[in-house]
Amino acid sequence: MRLFENRYEAAKELSAQLAFLKTDNPLVLGVPNYGVPMAAIIASSLDAPLDILLIAKLSMPDNPRQIVGAVDEHGRISMIQSAARLYHVTVQQMIAPARVAFARLQRRRARFRAILPETDVRGRTVIIVDHGVETGATMLAAMSSVRDRGARKVVIAAPAGSGKASWQLHDTADTVVIPHTPSQFKGIEQFYQDFDEVSDREVETTLQRWAVAWPQQHAGVKTLVMRVVAEQERVLHCELDLPPGTSRGSGPYPAVIFTHDRDSDGRSPRTVPVSRRLAKRNVIGVRMDFTGHGRSDGSIGEGTDERMLADLKTVFENVQNLHEVDPTRIGINGAGTGGIIALRFAAERRDTAAMVIRGPLTGGEIQAAHAVQAPTLLIHGEHDPELAGLAQSLDDDLPSIHRLLVIPESNRWFNDPVSMELMVSASVDWLVDHLAGAGPLPEPDAAAPMVESNTTDAAAAEDGAG
Repeated sequence: MRLFENRYEAAKELSAQLAFLKTDNPLVLGVPNYGVPMAAIIASSLDAPLDILLIAKLSMPDNPRQIVGAVDEHGRISMIQSAARLYHVTVQQMIAPARVAFARLQRRRARFRAILPETDVRGRTVIIVDHGVETGATMLAAMSSVRDRGARKVVIAAPAGSGKASWQLHDTADTVVIPHTPSQFKGIEQFYQDFDEVSDREVETTLQRWAVAWPQQHAGVKTLVMRVVAEQERVLHCELDLPPGTSRGSGPYPAVIFTHDRDSDGRSPRTVPVSRRLAKRNVIGVRMDFTGHGRSDGSIGEGTDERMLADLKTVFENVQNLHEVDPTRIGINGAGTGGIIALRFAAERRDTAAMVIRGPLTGGEIQAAHAVQAPTLLIHGEHDPELAGLAQSLDDDLPSIHRLLVIPESNRWFNDPVSMELMVSASVDWLVDHLAGAGPLPEPDAAAPMVESNTTDAAAAEDGAG
């Protein structure tokens, strides 16, 4: 017996079943390919934003049928906790297969994200939609992914599925909406009269129609230039990555100042993706160039440790005075020498709200660590063994809330996509969590631009640019 003529009819029925979520500010995610056209119908019915869930399932190395996790479009690895515990599988064991799956995923991401940029799931009620649930493995992997990305509530939605899979999902999801679960389940195709394939091209068409109908859904991150006058009239160049819709006088937002290594600047390929991801999470990223670096005045020789510390003090005080910034919620993300400078600064300035320090380490930061009170995340690459002792010493000496994160199979440059994503997501999550304060981060205001000039639309740039 066929329950539905086609997926359109099934989506209309499912929309009615999900109507109770309309006031919960939901975000609807379609599982490619079959779930995307259905998700668009449901999102329209709920007056909610639409996005796609680009993940690849990860299975046991010796049992391809046993799904234990997923890797998402950024390379973030998520484990299905029940399966991971049962089979004693760790994230580290999944890194090699995740790299292979991630490479395949990128080809589809390039096509789909050129049309519809990603929507942040953090703090949202997320409805994951597919055309049916057979084993539940895809939905379990999807749930793990969106929970790791910070979803507040996860709702699983499909017109029909197996009873066994449905009950399995009930143990993990906040809500499961699968109206039809017949006792004699013989496959998803049994529910549809028309069970045509859904091609990537059809997914693209669905996303294109949505992007035209809802252009306001994906306002881009804006980047503007701020120039600060330091000692001896030197001009320090900074680039600010602003949350979408930031306007003059909006906020106040938390902010993070990025301090780079001696052989780098504020456009480091390891800095830009963190700053832009923070902006998407309503935190202003401030990418400064020290004296003699990037677009700041002076020569490389003038960029001594003391000069760099003075530069950071100048930029910090200028950021505190911005009307759009909450002066009590400013963090620092330091790399290499910039990490040493950040620790020295935080040892002196107790109003540093949070920090991320990324290797390499030299030992100079150990003494400063004793006075640091800011919550601090230390990030170290596993393939830098000569620096492991210093990272551990710093971890031992910090009196504040802190954590040492060792990125498996990576060096200090995090130059493969999975390692890069692990570094970026850990940095962003730590900073957002510790800068949020007692209340939620403010929503962007859609009024006039905060700055009329020196503004660049960075919406089309990828997170890894720069």
